[in-house]
Amino acid sequence: MKRLPLAATLLAAFSALGTALSATPALAQSDSYRVEANDTYSVDLTICNPEVYVSVRGDGDTDLDFTVRSPSGQTVHSDYDYTDITFFTLYRQARSGCETYQMDVSNLGNVWNRFSVDMETIRADAASNSGTTNDGRNRAVSFANNGKESVWYIYWANVANRDWGPDQLGSNVIIAGDSWQTTIDDGSGACRFNIRAVTRGGREILRNNVDVCSTYTINLD
Repeated sequence: MKRLPLAATLLAAFSALGTALSATPALAQSDSYRVEANDTYSVDLTICNPEVYVSVRGDGDTDLDFTVRSPSGQTVHSDYDYTDITFFTLYRQARSGCETYQMDVSNLGNVWNRFSVDMETIRADAASNSGTTNDGRNRAVSFANNGKESVWYIYWANVANRDWGPDQLGSNVIIAGDSWQTTIDDGSGACRFNIRAVTRGGREILRNNVDVCSTYTINLD
């Protein structure tokens, strides 16, 4: 059953992530920053691998809002809930080298907040992933929920396949105003996919013949 993650679940996940980061220091980095009351602080997130997991946690004193933009200025992640915690995955859009994303952290409270940023390499250039296409094409996309309902299910299939396959969101949901990043790659070498999203109320959103090799944001509204 789909459900929004509980705070305890988030804290347990971050605790587990902290253990993983300490076990793999060569693939992770951690920094802390201070954002003043009712102010915004910008952090540059430089990634040099195809897939990097980022987790951000404040000190718990105030509500923090987050917006992450790609090197081209596109919003790839936003989090406007009532916590000071967020997490997301960044996908390098270039075939090699490093790219810098910008994360704006807005403090909605009346006292300063110190937040930590942990970055862990999920997929390095030298690694090979089964089920993905090793052709150098970037198939990373961001689903932006611009509607009023949470998106509970997302399916996709390349245009030559009529079978939607499993729900790709799994236990996750995309709440209204939030986004979700992933890689659309079925190992066939296809770039064009049909997308089907289903909201909590059962409304279907279809996006047909999407070129995931050149489209970085899929708007769901």
